Amino acid sequence: MNPCVIVGGGFAGMVAARRLQQIGVRATVLEKGDVDGGLGNAVISGGLLHIAWEPPDSPADVKRERLLAETSGEIDDELAGALASQSGNIIPWLQAEGVEMRAKTEEPATRWTLWPFRVGTGRRLLPDLGPSKAMQRLYERFREWRGDLRMGAAAHSLHRLSGGWQVGFQTEAGEASLEAGTVLFADGGFQANQEMLSRYVGPNAGLCLLRASTTGTGDGLRMLLENGAEAVGLGRVYGHLVSINALESDELWPFPHLDELCMVGVVVTRHGDRVPVDTSAVGLVTRMARSEDPRGFAVVFDEEIWNGEPGRGKLGLPAPNPELMRRGAHLVSSDTISGLAQRLACKPDRLARAIAAHNTVRGACPVSRPPFHAARVIPGITFTMGGAKIGPDAAVRAPGGRAIPGLFAAGSTAGGIQGGPNGGYVGGLATAATFGYIAAESIAAYVQSAAKSARSRASPGQPDGG
Repeated sequence: MNPCVIVGGGFAGMVAARRLQQIGVRATVLEKGDVDGGLGNAVISGGLLHIAWEPPDSPADVKRERLLAETSGEIDDELAGALASQSGNIIPWLQAEGVEMRAKTEEPATRWTLWPFRVGTGRRLLPDLGPSKAMQRLYERFREWRGDLRMGAAAHSLHRLSGGWQVGFQTEAGEASLEAGTVLFADGGFQANQEMLSRYVGPNAGLCLLRASTTGTGDGLRMLLENGAEAVGLGRVYGHLVSINALESDELWPFPHLDELCMVGVVVTRHGDRVPVDTSAVGLVTRMARSEDPRGFAVVFDEEIWNGEPGRGKLGLPAPNPELMRRGAHLVSSDTISGLAQRLACKPDRLARAIAAHNTVRGACPVSRPPFHAARVIPGITFTMGGAKIGPDAAVRAPGGRAIPGLFAAGSTAGGIQGGPNGGYVGGLATAATFGYIAAESIAAYVQSAAKSARSRASPGQPDGG
């Protein structure tokens, strides 16, 4: 029986796999992709490693406060403590693995960004940029240490055995299975599974843009739920607001996103009615994903907003102005509100009321200086925030809090870390890496304890090692 099977060769899975090798525990990695580095979200990410917008090497108490603030206290207190205390290990550990990182901007959240920077090109795999290079490096290190990495292996079933688990998976050669004492699920969320999106997020959430790789189909979460795991936070998602034309053009996602324009401009339905914005951009993505018409939104703004900070972007990412026009996205303009309504095919009186209502909100940036502009937007889902409930040791929990022996989860397969009424995004890469690291330590302790118990049963009455 294998000591450990890891389902998913993304950032969380490979950090766990390499850390297990260093501790001396053998693991087999099942990766459904057939490209070195995997096909998870890490390779198309912006490459920023942060914990609730704080650098991972910030003081633990600072990170913990930020985690609680970003999630409005929804993050499990024990998980917040584990993430805050253990994330400090990640940067030096990755550097020791040969992963290159540099500061991208003066913003603290960009202090540790995978190098060379991904500057906002479409979702294509770019092997010479930082996110892909980081994943390739982890694969190389795992193989250098004679790790068992099985590409094109899609796990689909999990069955309990005496003293362990059986994982069934599909390969090009056919069906196969492995028996293991422990299983770590790190195969991402269910953002690419329309049926699960409809069930857990909203009836039409499957109409949102998949602002992610296509591998996140929720297989690990499904298997864990079938084996008694508790689920937490399944109704929330992380993502960004992007041009509606991203449905047809890869040049329009993952960037530029239109978050800042939506936060200061006027978000309207396809009929021209105002959508109040009283949450973060991430929270707005979830709200739109839950709506009946996720593809029916537009953002209206004026010349001052368009040429100001919201149009110019931040964190070193591609900006709406001028990238929307350069990449062929929907953008209409008019010197009058009625003219803009005509170009949006909505009722002029409704649009005028929406803008007037926005302009009366205290602290709002008024939309009043012509020409007026509008861009059709769609919520782009990068990953689902909810997942299997875990403890601070990354062990999967059943309802009531009991750990399910031998099952662990990390990355977007795990829940209880991200989310909250205002969005609650606390970071993707650094969070995945941290709980992958934690899972490895916990799995090693579990394997060692199981081996000790087996020796005791084999030699009753004998001292350990006798």
